[in-house]
Amino acid sequence: MSFSGRLIVMAGPTASGKTDAAYALAELTAGVIVSADCYQCYRRMDIGTAKPPKYMTEHIRHYMIDEYDVTYPVTAFDYSHRALDYMGSLGNRTVILTGGSGLYIDSIVYSSYEFSGENTDLSYRRYLTEIAEARGADALYAKLMEVDPEYAASTHKNNIKRVMRALEFHHDTGNKMSSAKQERVMRFPNTQYYALSVSRPLLYERINARVDRMMEEGLAQEVQELYRDYPDRSLTAFKAIGYKELISAIEGETTIDEAVRLIKKRSRNYAKRQYTWFNANKDVRWIDADEMNSAQIADMIFKGGRNV
Repeated sequence: MSFSGRLIVMAGPTASGKTDAAYALAELTAGVIVSADCYQCYRRMDIGTAKPPKYMTEHIRHYMIDEYDVTYPVTAFDYSHRALDYMGSLGNRTVILTGGSGLYIDSIVYSSYEFSGENTDLSYRRYLTEIAEARGADALYAKLMEVDPEYAASTHKNNIKRVMRALEFHHDTGNKMSSAKQERVMRFPNTQYYALSVSRPLLYERINARVDRMMEEGLAQEVQELYRDYPDRSLTAFKAIGYKELISAIEGETTIDEAVRLIKKRSRNYAKRQYTWFNANKDVRWIDADEMNSAQIADMIFKGGRNV
């Protein structure tokens, strides 16, 4: 069975309200939700990745959450092929694809983001990791400049994960990530691509408040228990914002207060990069979410997005 239903993307920066809006929309459409978050797919990383609460996952079927152990270095290939397999079993259901990982979203939306099984061979990733560890981010970025200068120009050299993804994509497919972004051939005909826009002051206020809430809910304990069971800082899962900073605190390299400050700062910087990614895509229809609640957003899309 192949997917022939309606695909609705609910994208946007962190803390923009995607989870609640996607849930409300799934209720209206009798649809299911596919997470497009590069860390929610890991088990036991619950608080720091802002996974949907239990009442949501029990009421609406969610996919691509808790799919992998933290020891597995999930790639865009792993994500897209498993998510597309799930979607293939859904027939003509409505799928709400929601998250802030632009590459993961676009690997589902666009057939031009086609990865091959070669990504399951981790030798090239280990090679890139060794370069980063031995010679630093500059050396890795220089390799990207060689193979895809246009994509490199839109990527900060210290965003090692994004640099590595682009290098792996080139190695895997022989194509440039910048070219794939330009081509953007829709995989499914019945696709709508939305993103939530929140004013920067309000968004940053939400981000700061969410980090404080995560700490109150036990994020430090979650990280401590994970790191106790898997004491390997090189794990891909531990590159997530919130986890790497608190691991530094656990190792005595910084204080908890400083870790929290960095989590907030890096989350705000990540939101800026998310805006940059989605702003570059002309298919994205922006929704001003400053004055709208999740029910209003869902209702507007359900009725055809006339006011978007």
